Amino acid sequence: MSLTTSLLHARSGLVGAQAGLDVVSRNIANATTEGYTKKIHNQANLIIGGTGSGLKVEEVTRKVTDTLQESLREQNGVIEKFEILDDFLGRLELEFGRPDDQSSISAKLTDLKKAFQAFSTAPENATNAIGLVATADTLGRSFNDLNTLIQDLRVEADSRISDRVIEVNTSLTSLQELNKQIGQKVAAGQSSADLRDQRDQLLLTINKNLSIGSFERTNSKITISTAAGQLMLDDTLIPMSFVATSSLSAAANGQPVQLGGADITSGISARDGSIAGLLSLRDTVLPEFQVILDDLAFKVASSLGTVNVNGTNEDLNLFTDAAGNVPAAFTAGFSGTMKVRDALLTTPTDIRDPQAGAGYTPLGEADNALPLAVLGLFETQSALSQAAGVNNTMEGFSAALIGKIANKKADYDSQLTFQKVFRDGLRDRVDNESGVNTDEELTELIRLEAAYGASARVLNAVQRAFDDLIGII
Repeated sequence: MSLTTSLLHARSGLVGAQAGLDVVSRNIANATTEGYTKKIHNQANLIIGGTGSGLKVEEVTRKVTDTLQESLREQNGVIEKFEILDDFLGRLELEFGRPDDQSSISAKLTDLKKAFQAFSTAPENATNAIGLVATADTLGRSFNDLNTLIQDLRVEADSRISDRVIEVNTSLTSLQELNKQIGQKVAAGQSSADLRDQRDQLLLTINKNLSIGSFERTNSKITISTAAGQLMLDDTLIPMSFVATSSLSAAANGQPVQLGGADITSGISARDGSIAGLLSLRDTVLPEFQVILDDLAFKVASSLGTVNVNGTNEDLNLFTDAAGNVPAAFTAGFSGTMKVRDALLTTPTDIRDPQAGAGYTPLGEADNALPLAVLGLFETQSALSQAAGVNNTMEGFSAALIGKIANKKADYDSQLTFQKVFRDGLRDRVDNESGVNTDEELTELIRLEAAYGASARVLNAVQRAFDDLIGII
């Protein structure tokens, strides 16, 4: 082997070791950086004219399994959806309370029954009448507050959809730029590993918000579509759009999510991601509880509307809508307008003879026939208008509503716990495969330092040989 060949070998060894040291140093420095994957320095024999001439440094690559990364991204989308559902249902459960909570709607309905019981023992006592009307007013206001809560949660979910759509569009714009940069790197034969890490993080952000499909084309650029197949990013970017609604009601729906002007709401809401969870809350979960709440309010108002007292109908009309009428049929949003009849609020003692001369006429101030008839209604089982075939008492239905919310919250809790365990298992697999192991990197660092030192010694030996040769000449 000539001195020149030895010099080339030593020089290529130094360059290769230096490149390797640079990669290992970056691995160690970014071992705890979110989204950073282990980089691998590659080298191969350098052949010139059929003769080995040292080594050449090749493109730095990543140690990543795309299918495993994709599974982890999808699982994060599942968790995002359940976390949102769990959070909102937790707040709903907190306000509705539990059946045995004194602040729950069920407890307040029971308080109204107790107020009628107290009134029946001494109808002539004005304090009992005043207490009864005040208790009814508290119940009516509770229905109002719960209606407001549900609509406020829907508006909040709607507002968050807007924020998440903006986040998706921002990530798509960044992905489009990264696609361009990665394509340029690949065309120039340069490493695109770090850019691919950034791209994976953007894909993770999008996947947390909605389910997507993605694949890498032969030019190393990535194409993205919704899970239902609508194209979002290829050579061109098709942005999502959404207009938030500042106020919602039981009879009003929010605006759709659009992609390139097409409504994709149903395709998104059936999948995973935060937008799916928010759409589900706004359009399905919360409206479902709104219907039950309105139905319960209608049940209470209609039951305490016309009361049969000893064979004679008396229009008690304890609760009315905003116009002062007891609704004749189920009305969406009635829980938000339900109130105690104005005349009773003004003169609570009128509860003794609500229609003054019409219907049932009390035999005197101590006549308790009306409150006893009302107490019988509290024990009567019948169906809600929107849940035909399911019979229960008014108190039973209120407890069932609270129980339904608690069960739904517990179900989301359970699913969220399971999905997190599954996600953690996937994340561990990704970390084990693609993450940086500092012990391995330190071992590699020592090996490269030794290789660098060996090449340096060869270079020194060649330098001395050249000096001796020049001295001889």
